[in-house]
Amino acid sequence: MKFKNLTAAALVAGLGVATLPLSGCDQIEEAQGAVCCTEFQVGGTIDANIGGSAQGQVAAQAVADFAGIAGAAIDDLTGACRSIAQELDAPADTQTAAEAQTDKRAKMNAWCAAAVSAIATVKGSGSISVVATPPQCSASVSAKANCQAKCSVEGSCDIKANPPTCEGGSLQVACKGECTGSAGASIACEGKCEAACEGSCVAQGGVECAGKCEGECKGAAQGGTGAGIQADGTCQGTCEGKCEVVAPGVTCNGTCQGKCAGSCTGTAEVSVKCDGTCQAEYEPLKCEGGELKGGCEVDAKCDANCDASVQAKAECKPPSVTVQVTGTASADAAGKLKAVLEANMGAIFAFQARVEGMGKIAASLTANIEGALDVKAACIPAMLKAAGEAVKDVQASGKVTVDLVAAAK
Repeated sequence: MKFKNLTAAALVAGLGVATLPLSGCDQIEEAQGAVCCTEFQVGGTIDANIGGSAQGQVAAQAVADFAGIAGAAIDDLTGACRSIAQELDAPADTQTAAEAQTDKRAKMNAWCAAAVSAIATVKGSGSISVVATPPQCSASVSAKANCQAKCSVEGSCDIKANPPTCEGGSLQVACKGECTGSAGASIACEGKCEAACEGSCVAQGGVECAGKCEGECKGAAQGGTGAGIQADGTCQGTCEGKCEVVAPGVTCNGTCQGKCAGSCTGTAEVSVKCDGTCQAEYEPLKCEGGELKGGCEVDAKCDANCDASVQAKAECKPPSVTVQVTGTASADAAGKLKAVLEANMGAIFAFQARVEGMGKIAASLTANIEGALDVKAACIPAMLKAAGEAVKDVQASGKVTVDLVAAAK
């Protein structure tokens, strides 16, 4: 991934702002009217006392959100790489040197390099096969609508009257009625599925199960189907409770959470969540696996800052990962490597999806930050520094996730 290499100093110069110390609370000449900035904190909610226009406050909040998540990604990736390196017995001196790093990005790079090296050492001349469902990030529609309301002259945003789109993904809605897919396509469903359910099912009356059962698993001898509980703990019978994996082609006479081959239905009192066409009143919830676009018409730069904030807060769920290791020095080594990668690679894939999404909007965030230059003067240097550091964090996180994914091949 390639991101625009912007630093806080470059931003200050490019925006025509006087060069000031980059800490919001550094002492500046009294003649400049400087005061300490406590209204802007990375990862926090800005204080309205930061002043400025509504659009300026939106830009300030976008920087705080983006920088907070970018910094947290560094810490989380450091933890994941530390776990891999330690579990795979990376050399003690390498681990000590990595932990001794005081700069957060240097520490992440050191631990992730140790993890990549440890994977290669254990794999040796063997091979690794990783099968994973594509990670999907979901962006909140209500978060964007709330932000767009702040950008609006009227101070409001009716998201139902101005429904957004989800380019390259699916728009999930809360539907008070029947939700169907186009041309018979399966739809994501969290409700009553009137056809085969592919995913989990909660059915007190029981459902034919082919996975973990949170409830009672009954085999044929107990009045159910199949053989019941298997040696690996899964249910191959009738699950009275929540079945994590419904047997292929089986209808869920309860609440399906997954893909539904037919209609997903709710009532006027109880909505269902789906990504198909709702035949009743609905409310858009989130964009899954795509880019949330549109919504209320507001200033383009303010809207871009809303996108930065919403994308930073997107939820990226770790995908399920299955690993096969062959040709290693021993079966024990293969087993250890398999266990470590299955425990950690799901999170790595999720991080990769998150930082790729953030990388796409990093340049627009920094390009549109001039919308915040009417806020409290003492806060501007801190905001510019946070934006520059966030870009560096996204660049660094993107590189190590690519390296880790490559190592597990």
